[in-house]
Amino acid sequence: LFLKVLRQRKDGFHQIFSWMQAVDLQDELEIKRIEKGIKISCDDPCVPADKTNLAYRAAELFLRRTKIKAGVKIKIMKRIPVAGGLGGGSSNAATVILGLQKSFKVKLTKTQMLSIAEKIGSDVPFFFTSGSAVASGRGEKLKNIKLPLNYWLVLINPGFEVSTKWAYSKVKPKPLKRKLLPSRSRVTLNLMLKEIKVWGNDLQGVVCKRYPEIKTVIGKLNQSGALYSAMSGSGPTVFGIFSDRNEAKKAAEKLTRRKIWKTWVVRPIKLWPQGLP
Repeated sequence: LFLKVLRQRKDGFHQIFSWMQAVDLQDELEIKRIEKGIKISCDDPCVPADKTNLAYRAAELFLRRTKIKAGVKIKIMKRIPVAGGLGGGSSNAATVILGLQKSFKVKLTKTQMLSIAEKIGSDVPFFFTSGSAVASGRGEKLKNIKLPLNYWLVLINPGFEVSTKWAYSKVKPKPLKRKLLPSRSRVTLNLMLKEIKVWGNDLQGVVCKRYPEIKTVIGKLNQSGALYSAMSGSGPTVFGIFSDRNEAKKAAEKLTRRKIWKTWVVRPIKLWPQGLP
């Protein structure tokens, strides 16, 4: 929903502050136990099948942590755009950690799961929260926040990829200059909109300068009645917030006709009612 980049850390990562929200757009994973090795396949040829795939890394770390002498075959049916700024790879990694526990009848503690998740990527731990969280550190420090779920989002992907590493390398970090809402606060839709408009996405200006089509998408969503539109993460996917489902669907249909953009109408969801402690 918003992303502040505060400073670059000694480990090469950036210190961030963000509100993150899960939505009901998801890939499908089929996980099978095999004799040995880790095999990844995907219906999208853009998705790597080697160790650079976060699902592969999750399986590798899980098998090492549990000392299981077997292999895994993972088939990915891709629905979330690749390198789209929506955390698709991270959500798949979290799903693999959960799915392998069922496949091998092993129960990891929440601490153990988060330990594996943090080693895979900064966004992976988020998928073990309630689905609405405040992220800090490099993204792995999370606190549940009571964000509203009574709205709809139009997601638009303009059809190209943006390198997260490149985006962060170009941004100029800025320290926080205002107080944060307490994570235990119950946030209304109006308050959420007010907050995210003020905070914004620090990567958006940098990415839009190189990819001006993203700015065009944001403008078209605003013209179509969105209460607020911005780039998600490092982009290029853009989200627009609507209070009414029909209005969201009309906007998506209109924008699909205007350009060859991929669009989805989604809504925010809860992942785990209890989330992180």
